[in-house]
Amino acid sequence: MRFRRDDAEFDRAIGFVDATYALALTLLVTTLDIDDAPAAFADLGSLSDAIGAQFIAFVIAFMVIANYWLEHHRMIATWTAIDTPTIVANLFLVAAIVLLPFSTQSVGDPAVEALALPTVIMAINVAAASILHTWVFSIGVRRGLLAESRPRAEVRGYVILGLLPAAVFCASVPVAVLVSAETGRAVWLTLVVIGPLAHQTVRRSVARQSAG
Repeated sequence: MRFRRDDAEFDRAIGFVDATYALALTLLVTTLDIDDAPAAFADLGSLSDAIGAQFIAFVIAFMVIANYWLEHHRMIATWTAIDTPTIVANLFLVAAIVLLPFSTQSVGDPAVEALALPTVIMAINVAAASILHTWVFSIGVRRGLLAESRPRAEVRGYVILGLLPAAVFCASVPVAVLVSAETGRAVWLTLVVIGPLAHQTVRRSVARQSAG
């Protein structure tokens, strides 16, 4: 079935997705756990030792989820309708998002943070969210749900940028296994540099192809 933007079913579908993002962001606070509060709050150094790794994982996960929600919001703003296949695709995306608090907690747990598996799980989790977000966009384009048709170069650029985080987080998996979990997580930070450069490159490419 197909629901236009002014239908109540459109609002229900998107409202459910938005609420899930908000819930996932809220649940991230539960990943910050202090076993011995009096000792942890004795000074800043003790507090850093108690939740330092947890807080870094919290910030990374918060930025990831918030960015996906913002990108999802911008994407849906250009849609004039939604249908059953895209609603199902959004449910798969939601499944990846709601798992992030769990994978974040394992990465920030001092008892297991040095192990490779927690880093691998979070990397795969974020990669899956990236792939599924791009999949939702691709389905929307293919089924003609956008307000205006996009040039092929623009669609290709959107897909490339959408899959970039998945590529980086997947690349961190062998690093975490073969080198160390900490080094694997450091690979994630390369997105701070790679991301803006990729956006600029894709924008220039789209502009050149559109002009040509």
